[in-house]
Amino acid sequence: MNKHIVTTDDDPAIRKVLQLFLTKEGYQVTPCKNGHELEDVLLAKGETIDLVLLDIKMPGPSGFEMLEVIQRKHSSIPVVMLTAFNDLDTGMKAIRAGASDYLTKPVRRETLLACIDRTISKSALQKERESRQSQEKDYQKGLEIELSRAMEALKNTTRATLEAFSETIEQKDAYTKGHCNRVRNISVALGKALRLSHERLAILEGGALLHDIGKIGISEEILNKKGKLTQMEFDIIRMHPISGERIINHIEMFQPYRPIIRSHHERMDGTGYPDGLKGEEIPFDVRIVSLADAFDAMTSNRAYRSALPTEIAVEEIKICSGTQFDPEIVEVFMEKEIFLL
Repeated sequence: MNKHIVTTDDDPAIRKVLQLFLTKEGYQVTPCKNGHELEDVLLAKGETIDLVLLDIKMPGPSGFEMLEVIQRKHSSIPVVMLTAFNDLDTGMKAIRAGASDYLTKPVRRETLLACIDRTISKSALQKERESRQSQEKDYQKGLEIELSRAMEALKNTTRATLEAFSETIEQKDAYTKGHCNRVRNISVALGKALRLSHERLAILEGGALLHDIGKIGISEEILNKKGKLTQMEFDIIRMHPISGERIINHIEMFQPYRPIIRSHHERMDGTGYPDGLKGEEIPFDVRIVSLADAFDAMTSNRAYRSALPTEIAVEEIKICSGTQFDPEIVEVFMEKEIFLL
């Protein structure tokens, strides 16, 4: 659909020129001669308006008064102010009051069109960001609703409870069935080989079982998509460590697992997510689970590819030692042949 621009100016000649310019460029144009007409158009067609060109000096409500109305009642509509005064202070006052830009009359056609295109494009990007933020809020709300039933069952910090919870995670994705359990087994085997204490092993086990808890709220359409993910879908996937941390924030008994849940996609070279942690900044337990998670992911069937042979996955682990994985943990992984579990 053509972008809808509302022009407001008390001078009929200017209204006519603006309408001719903009209509010729393919815009839908609604001219208004004063603020009262603009208010009526906003009330009737506010949801269809992409931009308002607003004269500052008009009889009746002034441009600044109408800008305040738009900011209060139609804040998503960008406004470009038109002034007959070549006065920087007037223009800056308009910007401070909430206008997206201002132009001095008489305005050249090229300048007008460039300003309109720039302002509408910027507004569209802002609306897209707001839409994503709204989707993220809805996504988080969905997480909380889905988890509310599971929360009733979490009364004890037993292994059975953790395994039941990891099963809930894996129900979302048929291709990763058993993933959390296998990551737990590899992580605990590594922890034992590294001679971690019983307390550390318990944290390692629980964190490994819950590391992907943030995926609970991601739709099956995204998790099981066979084709390439869109940027928005990829961004949603990358949100799961942060979402997982938010989820366990409500459960006191899961607080020891927080670092593993949030940081299991960090890399030794600092190129991981969500925080770009590097080297020793990544807790040791997290580094163990990261390797276990990656190895199992490579050797499991996924919607977008078949499982890699174990020997190829092992070579990939070796290649990524020092960049993605902790070299000490890689050495133990190879030496103890934990990949044969």
